[in-house]
This record gives sequence, structure tokens and C-alpha cells, in this order.
Amino acid sequence: MSSLEKLLRALPKAELHIHLEGSIRPEMAYRLGKRRGIELPGIENGVEGLREVFRFTSFLDFIRLYVTLSSTLVKAEDFADVVADVASGLAEQRVRYAEITFTPMTHVIRGVRPSTMFAGLAQGRQRALEVHGVEIAWVFDIVRNFPDQAHDTLEMALAQRGAGNGVVALGIGGVEGRAWSASSALREAFTRARSEQLHRVPHAGEQASAWSIREALDEYHAERIGHGFRCIEDPKILDRLARDQIPLELCPGSNVALGLVPSLDQHALPKIDAAGVPWSLATDDPPLLGTNLFDEYRSCAAQWNWSKDKVCEVAAAAVKHSFLAREAKDRLLDAQRAVAEGC
Repeated sequence: MSSLEKLLRALPKAELHIHLEGSIRPEMAYRLGKRRGIELPGIENGVEGLREVFRFTSFLDFIRLYVTLSSTLVKAEDFADVVADVASGLAEQRVRYAEITFTPMTHVIRGVRPSTMFAGLAQGRQRALEVHGVEIAWVFDIVRNFPDQAHDTLEMALAQRGAGNGVVALGIGGVEGRAWSASSALREAFTRARSEQLHRVPHAGEQASAWSIREALDEYHAERIGHGFRCIEDPKILDRLARDQIPLELCPGSNVALGLVPSLDQHALPKIDAAGVPWSLATDDPPLLGTNLFDEYRSCAAQWNWSKDKVCEVAAAAVKHSFLAREAKDRLLDAQRAVAEGC
């Protein structure tokens, strides 16, 4: 094992862009499907059958699978088990802090009681910390093409933050496009989130071009951007992100797997970095996309010949761009430095 790989394995990390529902591993999906009597595609062939289904050729196929997996979450124990299982996988990669995106209305509209859902999330979050040493914070996510859900999502986010259940931000995801551009309901939700001092981290510049990043900044008061790699298509947006130091949550493996970028060597990451735009490395929906955070670090380090110092810089950026309290950030940064000095 090379010294760089030793560092990658040992370095305490933060993960800022990962979806709970998209992080259900095949083994857990199998258990939940059997528990709830849900006929997931491929489940008749066991875990391996599900593993085969975790392959797709388009973004719409990905969304269909994502929604199908979400349907396995019915009772509080299901939510708790998934959170704990995701934390187990993160702990194996030395992730110590994760801001996990969760889409509450996906479950509410199919009949899950909010109290059931939130009890499960709280139990899972506690197990994540106590059993796996992973601190989880939540980003509650609005589906962009269902703007009528924006108000309820925000209300749940504020209530769960007030209850001390770890909600730190409001997000927006789903299919990007002009058809769902900045509805009044979405604008109002993010404007109120800002007034309530709830952080804002919308997806933009993934499927849609750089105009969507401008929208996220102007209409949704974005403090960080989920993905955002298409900023490279507009020099003015690129310069604005650099000037205002708005971090991007870059997920190269996701972008390649979903066909948004032809191959890793054609990803805009090096140009974004050279332009002075802050960014962190993340995974999006790791088991569905055939990746994890360790693999993202390893593949990017190999592709762009990162040095030990560069790897440490990238790992530190995720901590610095997180919504951790200052003291917790300092502790995690100190832990990173201690590991780096020993590798």
C-alpha cells in the first residue's frame, strides 16, 4: 500500500453531499423489502439480484430506483436502521461528520406519519454517533418539480431544528430545468429560511447549465451549491463563485455515472480549482452510483496526480465548508493534521 493510500484510508473526513434514500445499500434494501413485503426489482434473486438493479443508463432510471428504494421506509425502525447502516459505511471510510440530505415529503405523501419518520431519524442519528462515531446533520430537501411541497418541507426543517434533531439546512433537488425555474413557493421558502437563519444548499448546475447557479444564488440565497460543476460554462458565474467564495459540493463519480460528464478526465474539477472557487469532494448516492468517498478521493488523486498536501487540503475543505460549530471544526481539523503528520 502506498503512503498516499495509507493517508486516504486513515484521514478523518467530512461528507457534505450524500442523500439518505440514495445511500440504501443492496443488503439493507433486501432486508427492508422482505420486512415490508415490497417487491423490489431483482429481489427474487436475493442481494445479488438487487445489486444488478443498482445499474442504470439514464437519470430518469436513477430517479425511479431512488423512489422505489424510498418506498421501503415505512416504520420508525426502517428509518433508524437505514441511518445506522449508512453511518456504518461512512465509519469504514473514516468519515466522522456527514451532512445528509433527506427528502421528507417523499415519505409524507405516501402516508408515512411525520412523527414516525422523525422518531426513526433521531434514533438512527443517535446510533450513528454512539455505535459508529459518526455525527450526522440533516439537510431537508425540496423536490424542485413539486414546489407546492416547499412550505411543508421548510416547516418540518424548522421544527426538527428546534427539537434539537440536527437539521442544519434547506436544500432543493430533483430534475433541473427551466420548467421548474424559481417558482414563488420556492423563493418564499428559501427567503424565509434565510430569515430564520437556516442554511441554504440548493442543487444547481448539474443537469441544467450555469444559469441555474445564478438562480440558486439570487433566488434561493445559496451558501453552498450542490454539484455546480457547470459553472465552468459561464465565466461570469465562475468569477462570482470565486469572488464570493461560495463552495461547491463536487461529486465527479456521480456526474460520470449519470452520463453528465463523459469521463473523469473531462470533469471540470481542475478548472474550478484553478479559478479559485472553493469546493469539497462528495459522493451523492454512493451505492447507486458504484462509489464511496474513499474511492472518490483515490480516483481523483490518481487522475490529477494529487500530492499528500493536496489530499489534506481537499479533506480540510469539507470540514471548513460544513455547518459544524467552530469548536467541532477545529477538533476535526486538528485530527486531520495529526493523521497527516503520522503518514
